[in-house]
Amino acid sequence: MHPYHRLVGKKLPLELADELCTRLKNMYLQSDLGTLNCLGEILGIGDFDKVAERSITVSFPFGDCRVLSLDALIASKEAAGRNKDTHALRFLRAIKDRPKPGGSTSSQQT
Repeated sequence: MHPYHRLVGKKLPLELADELCTRLKNMYLQSDLGTLNCLGEILGIGDFDKVAERSITVSFPFGDCRVLSLDALIASKEAAGRNKDTHALRFLRAIKDRPKPGGSTSSQQT
């Protein structure tokens, strides 16, 4: 995978050590497989435990992955308040309000 720190100009390779892991709040990595942001907390949601409570498991061909629920993603975008988040909120709310098969709308409240 060859991960390296994405926000450092010299493309320093990732070297995980106990001291580094306890000191870092967030890591922004690039690898052969793509971009990975490792966040210690998510604005509007909270720390790892709070994020875990508000996430769901999604199955992909490569395995299961936990992701924020739609309501949690909306809450995080509202808290961030950046222009790109405000723009995304229009689409996320439309997805949430989209009629489900059988005539009901989404009521995902996690």
